[in-house]
Amino acid sequence: MPDSIDLGRYAVFDPPDPFEDHVGPFYFKVEGDASKAGSVHCVLPTQARHGNYVGGVHGGVILSFADYALCLVAGRAADGGTNTSFAMTVSIAVEFLAAARVGLALEAAGEPLRVTGRLAFARGSISQEGETIALWSGVCRHVARARATARRETAPRPAVATQRVPAGYELFATASAYSRHIGPSYVRRQADGVSLVQPTAPHMCNSAGVLHGGYMMSFADSGATRAAALVTGQRPTTVSFAAEFLSAGDASAALEAKVDIPHHGKSLAFSRGLIEQNGRALLSFSATIRLRPRK
Repeated sequence: MPDSIDLGRYAVFDPPDPFEDHVGPFYFKVEGDASKAGSVHCVLPTQARHGNYVGGVHGGVILSFADYALCLVAGRAADGGTNTSFAMTVSIAVEFLAAARVGLALEAAGEPLRVTGRLAFARGSISQEGETIALWSGVCRHVARARATARRETAPRPAVATQRVPAGYELFATASAYSRHIGPSYVRRQADGVSLVQPTAPHMCNSAGVLHGGYMMSFADSGATRAAALVTGQRPTTVSFAAEFLSAGDASAALEAKVDIPHHGKSLAFSRGLIEQNGRALLSFSATIRLRPRK
């Protein structure tokens, strides 16, 4: 942890966010006018559980941290830094500029661009030891936090049921440390890509009781890179990722991701996919994947 980061000056979300607590903790602080650039600063200390296959930080971690930063920057701009707004990601785009190393903290900051009655727009960056790792931009819908909390308290609890994996799927036994930390997933090869299934659990939800955006993007990123690896036979690394959130899911049923590779060359592959739960579309995504020879 750089000497300049004193986590005693930072906070974590209250009420607790199960997914962020499971992956993080994620830290933030707000200084000055929340409508101005740089007023929100976020920190994620990285550990071994955040790793990918080659010892770097997994792309799903970067996506989750970008989603966290977007909601902080956009949400605080919407409520003036009072923590009375609950921000929900509508769409997000992330470009990966460099690899991040496990064991060093990630930092994020951003700039609110516009706030309307229902939407907030923001952009920003993620860095590690002063080097820019990723750029992000997105749109959030903001509602009163009290309203979101009340909805969680009054909503019927999802029925606890055994989440069966359909026939023909095999455990993704060689998944990265980060993917294993989230939970087991199962994969089936398709003609131009893959289908993946992941049983859901309470730690995959946010503080409003629905599946966390960072969790769903982590699952999507694993699907995109797995599809690229199987179709091309090369080692994949995510270069850019974009997602649109179509509806909310919960921890009552497994998710299914369908990912295909419509085109690939020697050094790049392009993926697109859809995450569904019980036949309802939750997340649409696309990614550009860099390909390298396997050693």
